[in-house]
Amino acid sequence: MRRDLDPLIDGGLQAPIQAPIHAPIAAPWPQAHPFGNERLWLDCLVEREILRLRARYELSLDELRGLYISDRQVDALLRQQAGQHGQPDADPAGALTRQAAQWREHFNTGSPLALLGERLALAPADLELLFVVLAPELDLRYETLYAYLNNDIARKFATVDMARRLLGADVVPHDAAALRSRIGMLAAAGILVLADSGEPRSTLGQGLALAPPVAQFLLGIPPAAQQMAGMDEPWLEAVADAIGTIGAPAAGSELIACRSDDPERQAGWARRLLARRGRHALHLAPHALLAGTSPLLTARLAHAALVLHDAAGTSRDAAADERLAGALRRALDAGLDVLWLVPPNWRPLPALSRLPLTTFTLAAATGAERAQDWADAIHDTRLADAGPPAAHMAEALAARFSLSGTRIRQAVRAAQALWAADPAIASGREALDRAARQLAAQGLAQVAELATRPHRWPQLVLPATTLQLLHEIAAAIACRERVFRDWNMQGRTGRSAGLMLLFAGASGTGKTMAASVLANHAGLDLFRVDLASVVSKYIGETEKNLERIFSAAQDADAILLFDEADALLGKRAEVKDAHDRYANIEVAYLLQRMETHDGVVILASNLPKNLDPAFARRMHYTVEFGRPNAVLREQLWRGMFPAEVPLAGDIDYAFVAGQFELTGGDIQTIALEAAFLAAGEGSAVGMAQLMRALSRRQTKHGDPGAAARLRAHQAVSAQGRA
Repeated sequence: MRRDLDPLIDGGLQAPIQAPIHAPIAAPWPQAHPFGNERLWLDCLVEREILRLRARYELSLDELRGLYISDRQVDALLRQQAGQHGQPDADPAGALTRQAAQWREHFNTGSPLALLGERLALAPADLELLFVVLAPELDLRYETLYAYLNNDIARKFATVDMARRLLGADVVPHDAAALRSRIGMLAAAGILVLADSGEPRSTLGQGLALAPPVAQFLLGIPPAAQQMAGMDEPWLEAVADAIGTIGAPAAGSELIACRSDDPERQAGWARRLLARRGRHALHLAPHALLAGTSPLLTARLAHAALVLHDAAGTSRDAAADERLAGALRRALDAGLDVLWLVPPNWRPLPALSRLPLTTFTLAAATGAERAQDWADAIHDTRLADAGPPAAHMAEALAARFSLSGTRIRQAVRAAQALWAADPAIASGREALDRAARQLAAQGLAQVAELATRPHRWPQLVLPATTLQLLHEIAAAIACRERVFRDWNMQGRTGRSAGLMLLFAGASGTGKTMAASVLANHAGLDLFRVDLASVVSKYIGETEKNLERIFSAAQDADAILLFDEADALLGKRAEVKDAHDRYANIEVAYLLQRMETHDGVVILASNLPKNLDPAFARRMHYTVEFGRPNAVLREQLWRGMFPAEVPLAGDIDYAFVAGQFELTGGDIQTIALEAAFLAAGEGSAVGMAQLMRALSRRQTKHGDPGAAARLRAHQAVSAQGRA
């Protein structure tokens, strides 16, 4: 029998086997630890119980060898740990009890077991019971010893009865009911698992196992490697110290919902907040909280807060909401911070009204922050070696596109693929522009029509004052980030960082072309909103359609064009019936939604006086597109045919411009028809084709005298040539 259970210490119990390891609170998970003193304590208890069993003749006989574990095998295992044989003792069981008590006093205070007790607020008796259950995970010899104590070679784990016999009156009253109560409390907290094969057994014969998070913690195994996609399994992040402050509450045990459309920016906010609180982050999806106590237990063990990634938003199922609210309440009751990362349009669920919920919207990234994201993403790619310097490209892209950090990296990867696949792309800057525009427009293309045309400033034939105003608008679009955010004019006005423009004028006066020129100048896409697909006879559907369009436009950094806007934005009328009431609601909703939109919106109207006055007051710029005078009409006629069109020398631009008060749209239609006539005849475009097309157009629009004037002009021209 062993007298001295520590072969490494001379003269008795002078020091623990291993110096204590003090795990700092910043460490989310303990390192692997041998549990030297704890194992020696358990060995004393195991050997004492074996002596008691042998004294009572409760073990199997030698003729059953092969179906049981022999005494010789058990003695060899015990001597293997002791390192010596020892001499008989007058009271071996008493000596082992005394030695176990001494080892208990020398448990390493910095061991994972002590850290477990600190983080889960467990009593010493709880920890000793848990170590009895853990032992087979540390050393396979305990499986043999436990099977020997259970008198069943198939039951190589701790049971309720075996724990009662090992711990005895030293830890809990020598009473099965008391031990069952303690085990029941640990099981209710999710720390212990009653793990049996499923066959009918008494409570005392029930097998015990540690919950996986507890076993992983004690063995020094982190819950999972870091992962981002899918969030199918929780993963632990050891948050490093962060520099800077954030505008969020800092008290402990809070439920904070952070709204943003940029998941990476939300994750950075959570990281900074938790670093300030001295916590780590356990990342998981909200539905993982419904799986049981495992995530809560993992977070408590890791000294972590729960970071819920909810990019899709929660469901509106009342039963699911109640279950989630209950899980969140349990997390708060356990002293855990919960940071809920939600989309910008998220609204608190009704079931959350009973919880201390703090909700705020994370400020959008500034232009400088987006420029840094672009520069970091472009760095070390081939794109950085082509075109302007990477810093200049980053600043220009940040000014044009409000993409999040994640989407910026997607755009850079797409630009690399485009540049490699399309030899027509001349530079990295062009590849980045094209990739960013394609990525930004993906969602909006499903709810609006891409209306960008290759129009440029020289093609706009407008009065000088109108052109000057359009140039000012183009500059405002380019500088709105600086004015609204960097100069904080958005805070002064209390409105969004968007621009609302009203283009008013008759059909064909250049409103849509001017919108295309502005979009091309800004490097943004122009999307026309089809009012037929927006306005619905069903109550509330129009507002939903508008919300989808504005949300998609926000993500796309595109310019929205509401053509024929007076059809939707007419003056609100006195309410005489339900139709008037809901029509007024639609106008009010659009007015409110435009005020909160951060992009550029253009309202084009042929009848601006029919617009509700509330819209006119909120327009940043109003551009009047009048009918062109004779000088502008001649300029339009002369610029209507591209250089590739063969032209006869007899076209009298001054005559048609002076005689016919046409808009630019009319002139374009007539020129196109004349080109078709000439192509069909196999000739160049001349005055004859132009007069035929012009005569038809004027007759159709109620000017039958146009043909006579054209014939008279043709006769005069013929006499002149004669």
